[in-house]
Amino acid sequence: MPLSHPFRLGLYLTAVVAVTLIHQPAVLLVLLAGILLLCGEGRGALALSAARPVIWILLLISAGYLLMGWLTEQAVLAALALINLRVLVIALLTAWMVRDTDLDLALARWPRARRWLVVVRGQMLLFRRLVQDYRQAQKSRASVPPTLRQRYLGSAAIGLAALDKGVHNAELVTLAMRSRGALDE
Repeated sequence: MPLSHPFRLGLYLTAVVAVTLIHQPAVLLVLLAGILLLCGEGRGALALSAARPVIWILLLISAGYLLMGWLTEQAVLAALALINLRVLVIALLTAWMVRDTDLDLALARWPRARRWLVVVRGQMLLFRRLVQDYRQAQKSRASVPPTLRQRYLGSAAIGLAALDKGVHNAELVTLAMRSRGALDE
């Protein structure tokens, strides 16, 4: 019998909290393997979609921890394994939930949560469009593919534009809330 979407969302939220309470890397490794076995068909694609967004951040944090451990002459490998495994488990759980759970159905009982879901999806579409527009503009202005340096600069420009847009939207929301008396003391 398939699980209902609200139940799946509840399981996901419970699992994420439970993972943060596990402090043994071996248990997290077994959990990661178990999740991969349970997630069904498309394990490889799911693992890639889970790891792709977090792998570079984990590598950067790991390099920082290793440098800190080397400079202070302290062992950091256990903490590093714990952090990396925990993030990978949570990323895999999230990718699995996104793949198999319809959030509209999961949040059907809570209209306010559904409104927030609409806002989040709108922001995702907005930022996706921003990235596509920037890439198309860059492509149309160059006859050769961009170098790695140009791609880094482009990513920085997209990040700055996204930050500007986020700040602008936050200012608009604050003004709207003030005009309705939400921020009055």
